[in-house]
Amino acid sequence: MTTQSSALLPIEAEDQIEDAIRSFFDGRDLEIYHMMSWQLGHTDERGRPTNEPTERRLHASLLLAVAKALHGDFQPAVKYAISVELMYNFALIHGDVQDGNTERSGRASIWWKWGPSQAINTGDGMHALARLSLFELCDIGEPIDRVTAALEIIDDAVLRRCEGEFLDISFQERPSVSVSEYIDMVAMRVGSLYGASAELATVLDDDYGMERRLALRRFGESVGIVKQLVADWTSFFGGSDRDPAEQGRIISKKKSLPIAFLFDTVKDPSILRRAGEMYLQRVIDPSRISELTELAAEAGAKEFTLERITARLREAEDALSQSGIDENHAANLMALARDIGNVSQLEAILGKTNLG
Repeated sequence: MTTQSSALLPIEAEDQIEDAIRSFFDGRDLEIYHMMSWQLGHTDERGRPTNEPTERRLHASLLLAVAKALHGDFQPAVKYAISVELMYNFALIHGDVQDGNTERSGRASIWWKWGPSQAINTGDGMHALARLSLFELCDIGEPIDRVTAALEIIDDAVLRRCEGEFLDISFQERPSVSVSEYIDMVAMRVGSLYGASAELATVLDDDYGMERRLALRRFGESVGIVKQLVADWTSFFGGSDRDPAEQGRIISKKKSLPIAFLFDTVKDPSILRRAGEMYLQRVIDPSRISELTELAAEAGAKEFTLERITARLREAEDALSQSGIDENHAANLMALARDIGNVSQLEAILGKTNLG
């Protein structure tokens, strides 16, 4: 993880997260747990353990980094990180079924490998395990008040994510979505679990205040929004080399900020007519994606999306200031936020070094 050379997290922090998640599955031998381990990148096609690099545990890293900034130590947060990462993967498994994604992190998605019924069952099991991982903390002496506070934070975030998924799906068949509607959906669908990750760090201190909790939730939520908006920009304007999930979202008429901007603000009837024709079809013809991205660029969606990314980075910074975290730790957390959001990747495409 590139940010772990910073003062916030030592290099072994991510290894500890991975070891904790792996250990949680010890002794669980039914094949449903092998499917979960496959999802997490811990086993190969035959169910044998693998030490190949796994997908980055971004939610857990954010939780540990905020814990380090608040308490001077990330170790107490590792056991809470299991829950947020399992919840995230529960959402990914169901999302792959919903979107028809055949790949996840360079390997077959669970539904493609074992079928949609087993994928739904595996996702539900992952959700249950995420909650159990918190309850089991009571067995090792964690105060019940902390565990119940953490459970409330995570359950609230997952519910908001489900609300966001509902909106994302319902937006598919709408001819247009406003910019504010789209941002609100992203805040729920993507931002909620990042918000929970940052907020969870506060429960490690019995003397936390609600104002700090809410400020850190806003910080994490803004990180998630930045991540999605950067993905929107790069999938639309970053070239034709899109991953299957990005390509699938465009073809299936899932909305993005460039498209919301196009329909919400553009008055040119010729642009609206051409874009509208594509979105009135059952799916968007892949051969017309370049035409769609050119229309969005012509309408000013490139610049608008960059402005929204910059604004959200500033909101994240403001939220950290309101949380009372000192400037040095806040600067390191913002470096992590930019890394999670792939801001440097976008800056490389743009040839800039100071976005936000």
